[in-house]
Amino acid sequence: QCTHSFATHPSTQTPSSPSIITPSDIHLPILYENEHLLAISKPPHIPHHDDPQSNQLGIISLLRQQQQQQSSFSYPHRLYGVHRLDRVTSGILLLAKSSDMANTLVNKFKEKQVTKYYMAISGKKPRKKKQGWVRGDMVLGRRGSYKLVNENKKEEEDGGKRSNYAVTRFFTAGLGNVPLSPSLHPKVNEEEEQVSSTTTPKTAILFQPHTGKTHQLRVAAKSVGLPILGDARYGGGRVRVADDDTTTTEADYFDRTYLHATAIQFEIDNEEVCIYSPPPFGHLFSTSSELDDVFVGMMKKHCESDSILHHVDGRSML
Repeated sequence: QCTHSFATHPSTQTPSSPSIITPSDIHLPILYENEHLLAISKPPHIPHHDDPQSNQLGIISLLRQQQQQQSSFSYPHRLYGVHRLDRVTSGILLLAKSSDMANTLVNKFKEKQVTKYYMAISGKKPRKKKQGWVRGDMVLGRRGSYKLVNENKKEEEDGGKRSNYAVTRFFTAGLGNVPLSPSLHPKVNEEEEQVSSTTTPKTAILFQPHTGKTHQLRVAAKSVGLPILGDARYGGGRVRVADDDTTTTEADYFDRTYLHATAIQFEIDNEEVCIYSPPPFGHLFSTSSELDDVFVGMMKKHCESDSILHHVDGRSML
């Protein structure tokens, strides 16, 4: 038996100040549900666990409060975390309906029986390579940032498995021919661009992670010279907004890290689960359909899952 889910672009705008986020501010649409699990669309700016320092609720606590308040979140029973998305990352987040199913899914992630794809945008153009593999040890550095060491050295070369070894495959496509939103300000010469803390979209990135380490894709992007747009921790730079024409509210809307968990596929009890959620990045461009075409083209060219491609084909025909 085969079960599929297709999700349209969810609304992921959240207030810019984490301390004032409340359950009523956040919309958490269910992308997929069966008797064992469900998947939600996680907005950016929300941690997995509660953050007492910023007085911010984590995604699980937000879900529980919405359930208690009988909000638009329709599933009323306890949910169990299975995997995590970084605070800055949006997209597909799986949740189990029982502790047994949570353990089963956690093991599937550990045994690399889950296919995942993420989409991102960088404010840089490729200088090293346009596609390939990023391998190395994730080492925690100062202030919570990670760095990649022993880069592109295969795991077995050290005679055994390493504790925080990360493997990522990536592909890129240029965005130079996609017209930007009038709210962005592209008129900066190359010399100014090098020293500016702001930038504009230049490259689309498709990631296929083969491991699941904290900050893995963000560090991989930086290591190949394509830091993710909006990712200040790893040198991505903020989106350059045209101040003359853009309100503070609109500027806040652009202020995010442009990384989205787009597709996931696995089998559970001989049933295939496949979920596809296109990235909600269209507001960066004059029309979202042109960005959709770029990402759809990348998926069709590089995605190895026929089930995910079925959804991509369905999206491209809408």
